[in-house]
Amino acid sequence: MKITVRFGAPLSQVVGESKCILTMPDGATVADVLHELSRRYPDFEEGLRGKGLPRLLEQVVYSLFLNTRPLPLDKAADISLKDGDRLSLFLPVAGG
Repeated sequence: MKITVRFGAPLSQVVGESKCILTMPDGATVADVLHELSRRYPDFEEGLRGKGLPRLLEQVVYSLFLNTRPLPLDKAADISLKDGDRLSLFLPVAGG
């Protein structure tokens, strides 16, 4: 099945592209996709912790969305994907 992954800045600069399309086996979970991204992009995990920002953090700073809906990272292993799903990783936006 095909899964589209979009990367927000600065993660897109860390991995070298703003989106990719992965072919994953049926039954793959969001955690499987994150593992594949770590395998494909050597700096992916550091990027999730803020590589490209003024300093690296101990935790993941990106928000994860599945088909435009927020998805907590701690649920990644529980969520099975289907063909055509879209995952997005973006920095949270704050303002006021």
